[in-house]
Amino acid sequence: MTTEIQSMMSQFRPGFCQPDCVEQDCPSFTCPPPGIIPLRRGDFIAESISNNLFWLRIMMEHALFMRLGFACVNIDLINEAQQYEQAYTRQLNQARAVASAPTEQSVRALNQESIELTQSFACFKTMVLDRILTCGPAKIGGYNFPLLIDHIRREAVAFVSRLEALQTGRVEPLALTIVRDQTFWHRIMADHAKFIVHLLDPSERGFVDQANSFSVLFDNKRFQALDLKSMLEPNFAIYPILKRFTRDSLQAAMQIRDFKAAVTELIAECELLSVIPELLADHVRREAERFVETMQQRLHELSQV
Repeated sequence: MTTEIQSMMSQFRPGFCQPDCVEQDCPSFTCPPPGIIPLRRGDFIAESISNNLFWLRIMMEHALFMRLGFACVNIDLINEAQQYEQAYTRQLNQARAVASAPTEQSVRALNQESIELTQSFACFKTMVLDRILTCGPAKIGGYNFPLLIDHIRREAVAFVSRLEALQTGRVEPLALTIVRDQTFWHRIMADHAKFIVHLLDPSERGFVDQANSFSVLFDNKRFQALDLKSMLEPNFAIYPILKRFTRDSLQAAMQIRDFKAAVTELIAECELLSVIPELLADHVRREAERFVETMQQRLHELSQV
């Protein structure tokens, strides 16, 4: 790890960074013996490479979006965001190099570096959110929605959690993995729809209405996923409803992916009135594509049970 990254990490006192965990509402439980409840075991090298290549680029762009959203007077935050942007650029390049000839040792080292960098970045996001929410001399302005910072912090925590599971070889019931993925991605998609609503020109009534509809759809699907998760506790057996709900999630994921793809294309051709940068439009499109791929993989895993 570079001295620059260590310096960025050291400024956050222990206990300051306490972002919501993706496992926050998951009670402890005792799994039945393997073979009774299907467990999910991932491919360490393939999944590590996939997560690093995808999420490191997402994190790099988060730093860029934060930097562009800070008020011009907040030079310290702008500079720090740029340092993270540069750190993630280097880490992404390292991930691409490792991916060309991966070994377990090189992948484990890559994962650990990504974990430490992203934990630091999550702390930075927490500090920024605290300064947006506070009232007094420390309060900052700019154009970063509080929900946006919370949103990108959740993604950082999810990235770290997945890498840590791969590093430790942690396994869990397949049903728990599925409903956790659905809860996470439904909320991410609902957030995206809300951001799109607020960044489109008000005259784009048709697109505003579509984005609002997606916001309602994915809020409802997240609550349904939480209900289903509660019903499956504590042992997370596979029931037919899980397959149907996963198919429904895949269909919704493809719908919002196609909507984002259309918006991205229109922005690229200057045919849509909005303040959405083309990179941001493509960023949320790629996340929707990741959601689609995840649900397709989970359906395949269910078909093997």
